Amino acid sequence: MGLSYHDLSVLRFIQKRNRVPLDKVSLQFDRNETSIRRSIDKINFYSDRPLAEMDRGWCRSLLSYNELVEFIGHIAPVDYVSSVEERIPVMVIAIFFNGYVNASALYERWGLSLTTKKQDTAYLRSYLGSRGLNLVTLKKKGLGITGDELRLRFLVIDILHPLLEYTADNRITPRRANTPIEKQTYELASPHIQAAANEAAGRLNRFLARKELSLNYPSKKFLLLFICLMISRPLSYDLNYASQPPLPPFPMHVLDNPKENIPYSIALSLLSYSKPLDFPYDRRLWHITEDFLEHVVESLPQPFFVQEEMIQEFYCYFYREILLHYYQCGFVDKTVEYTREQFPDLYETIERYSIYFKAAYNFPFKDEQLSTLTLLVEKHILRNQTVDRRKKKIVIVTSVNFERVSFFLEQVREKVNLQCMGVFNINEIHQLDHVQYDYIFCLSTRIYNLLNASGLPVIRLNFFLTQSDIDHLLSLGFTALRHRFQTTSFVLELAGKDEAEMISWLKEHYPDYFV
Repeated sequence: MGLSYHDLSVLRFIQKRNRVPLDKVSLQFDRNETSIRRSIDKINFYSDRPLAEMDRGWCRSLLSYNELVEFIGHIAPVDYVSSVEERIPVMVIAIFFNGYVNASALYERWGLSLTTKKQDTAYLRSYLGSRGLNLVTLKKKGLGITGDELRLRFLVIDILHPLLEYTADNRITPRRANTPIEKQTYELASPHIQAAANEAAGRLNRFLARKELSLNYPSKKFLLLFICLMISRPLSYDLNYASQPPLPPFPMHVLDNPKENIPYSIALSLLSYSKPLDFPYDRRLWHITEDFLEHVVESLPQPFFVQEEMIQEFYCYFYREILLHYYQCGFVDKTVEYTREQFPDLYETIERYSIYFKAAYNFPFKDEQLSTLTLLVEKHILRNQTVDRRKKKIVIVTSVNFERVSFFLEQVREKVNLQCMGVFNINEIHQLDHVQYDYIFCLSTRIYNLLNASGLPVIRLNFFLTQSDIDHLLSLGFTALRHRFQTTSFVLELAGKDEAEMISWLKEHYPDYFV
C-alpha cells in the first residue's frame, strides 16, 4: 500500500494552495474524489501527524513547504511504490552514463517481477521511439540506446533538470524533495555531473558575461547540464545529425569549429532570455504569425493596430517553442496557473487560431503555450491603454519565464507607476548590488522568505494582481497611475523635430507609453 508519486503530487498541490476545493483537485489530476480522499488518507498514514485533511468538500494543508520537503525526503524506499514513468528515467540515465543497463539486476534490486520488467521494457522502447531513438540489446551486457545523440542528450537533461538545484555559488545539489526513485536517478548521474560541474559553471558564466545575456533559472540549469554532458561525454563532431529541425537554430558563436557550434546553437536556441534572440527570418513563420495576430486582435472587444514590434515578439516566441516541441524539451512553469480562468474569452480565441501552427508545423499548443500567449496578448491590450511618467524603480526576482514576466509587468503598470530595472533569478541576487532600485518584487513565498531573511526590501505579489496587492503598493509609496502628460513640458521636448525624429524620440524616451 506504499506511497506513490501521484499521492505526493496531490500533497504538493494542496500544500501550495493551502486550501482548495476537492473537485478542483479531482479535476487537476483527472481522478475521482474517492481516489483523492484515498491519497490523503494514505499520506497521513505514513506521517507522525496529519499532513492534509478534508473539510466539507475542501482539502486543507496542515504543513509548511519546508515540512513538505522534509516529509518527502525521509520516505523510505520500502514505503514507496514507483511507477513505470519513474523507472524509465533510471534506465535511460544508467545507459547514457554507463553505456548499458542490466535490467534484470535492476528489477531484482527493486523487488519487481520479470513480467513488470518486460512491460516496462516495451514501454521504454515506445518511449524512445517517439523521440527518434532505439532500444537495443547489447550482448553480455544489457540494454543500450542508439539514434540521434543530440536528442538523447536533451532527453537526459529533461530527466535530470527537475532533480537538482543550481546554487548561487555555482554548485549543483540534489533537490531536497526528490522521491526515493528520483534520488536513485540523481545518484546515477551525480558522479559524472559533479566531475564536470566546476568547469561547466565557469564556461557558462563566461559565455553569458561575454554575450551580455541573461537567462531565467530553468534555462540556466538546462544550459549548465548541457555543458556538463558535453564535457563528461564529448560529442563526435564528424557525425551527421539525423534530425532536421523545421527551423534553423540561432547561429551562436561559441566554439571556432563550425560543426562544433551546431549542438551549442541548437541548445541555446531553446532557452528563455530576458531579451529574446533575434532569430533568422523565416517567411512562412512570419506570415503565419501575422495572420494569427490579426485574427486574435480583430476578435477583441476593442481591437488595436498590430505593429511590427508585436509581430516580432510573437515570432521569436513561436520560433523557440517550435524548436522546443521538435526536440521534445520542456520548461513547464508551475508558478503561474489559472490563466484560462482569468481570461477565458481570450484564451479560447487563441486556442481557436492555434490551428495555423498545428497545420504548418505539427505543433499543437498545450496549456503552457496557450497561457503564455494569452498573457502576451493581454500585455499588449494593457499597453495600448496606459500612459504615465512618474515611476518607482523595482527589480523582479523570479523563476517565471520572461514572456510571462512581461505580462506581469504590464499588468502592474496599468495600476501604479514604476520602472523595472531588471529581472533576475534567485542565484543572481548578488547582481542587485550593482542595480539602483527601491523594491524587489517576487511571486513565490519561497523566494520571498529567502530575500526577506537577507534584509532586502522585497514585496510578495500575486501573479494576477488583486486589489490587496495594489493597496499594499500604494501604502509603500507607489503612486497610482494617471493617464496624463504635462502639456507644456511635453510640447517643448518635441519642438523642432520632424516626424521621423518624433517617432524615434518617443520610442526612446517613452517606450512604455507609445506603441
